[in-house]
Amino acid sequence: MSKREATAVGRNTISGRILMAFIERIERIRDQKKQLAEDEKLVFAESAATGFDNKTIRNVLRRRAAKPADVEEAESMLDLYLHAIGMATETPLFRSVGNMSVDLAARDEVIEAFKQLVPTEGEIIVKIGKQPVRLFRDENGVAQAEDIIEKPTAASKPASAVTSRPKRDVPDVDRLGARALGATAYRENQPITSNPFPWDDERRQEFDGGWREASGTDGMGPEDD
Repeated sequence: MSKREATAVGRNTISGRILMAFIERIERIRDQKKQLAEDEKLVFAESAATGFDNKTIRNVLRRRAAKPADVEEAESMLDLYLHAIGMATETPLFRSVGNMSVDLAARDEVIEAFKQLVPTEGEIIVKIGKQPVRLFRDENGVAQAEDIIEKPTAASKPASAVTSRPKRDVPDVDRLGARALGATAYRENQPITSNPFPWDDERRQEFDGGWREASGTDGMGPEDD
């Protein structure tokens, strides 16, 4: 259709019907966009109700939509600016060193770069990841690097707060024998608490009974005059 035919739009003409088809398609797309926007609001409301932070989610969405190279460049510039105004204590270089420490090849490259900074007399100690590295110059002036192996400190064993009592030997006697042992214990000036039988042993009561029978008291206090 030529421009001249397109401008000759009248009601119930072919051009008018084609134009209406375009308009209706655009309207349907806008309705769909409106519905999708409403659905997005509902999803954000659900995430907030679950306890997630929607600002952070939007930040994640922007990062996922951007190119990885653009994200990396933006983060590097942000680190640089924050350090320049004193809002970041760690320099971007040291942060990059820590990130590259997980890659052995990158770690070697970092060490080689730091070798250029080693003074003629002195040394540099850097921590790449969790491993400290000592950089120094040998007698020929060549920069060298070696890992610093930290010696583990001997952990002192805590003293036991409660001293365990020595286990008493349980006599191999019956109930009558246990009662006789209780009477013998009293005659040998042993307290009733010297009962050698455990609490859940029925012979314990027999021992206590023999001790009380021999002493004429309950063993819990001084005798009455």
